[in-house]
Amino acid sequence: MIEDSKSFCESVEQFSQNNLLQKEDLHWLISIAVSPAKAELFFSMAFTAKYVQGLMRVIQQSTTNPEIKNLQQIKDDLTENMEKISTDLKRYIENEAEDMKHAFEQKYLGMSGEAFMNLRKLLNDLEWVKIYDNHLKRIR
Repeated sequence: MIEDSKSFCESVEQFSQNNLLQKEDLHWLISIAVSPAKAELFFSMAFTAKYVQGLMRVIQQSTTNPEIKNLQQIKDDLTENMEKISTDLKRYIENEAEDMKHAFEQKYLGMSGEAFMNLRKLLNDLEWVKIYDNHLKRIR
């Protein structure tokens, strides 16, 4: 559970050295994580986002690195986890105000190139959340 969403978001922003790309929307997502169940789903999405970002990096490197094998399996895994993050995001915001939910779904989950690029940016930010969370676990 995140007790102070503004402080947490600012800490992630500082930790990322100002590399958050969708800070306002990330802050909105963080502000929803007020119950243990929502926080658990939020951090699960952050984990999946970090994993997806890693898969995307492997696929990008596959053109120049002949040591990368099983590219089709990696692509299948990416597809499966992109579906998971989309489903989890929908579940996460399902009880929010209709206008906010609709705007978020259009911006990140729509079937357009722009929505996909926005989702990639949001995944970047969620990856930073996971990296920051891992950092906090190490220093405690």
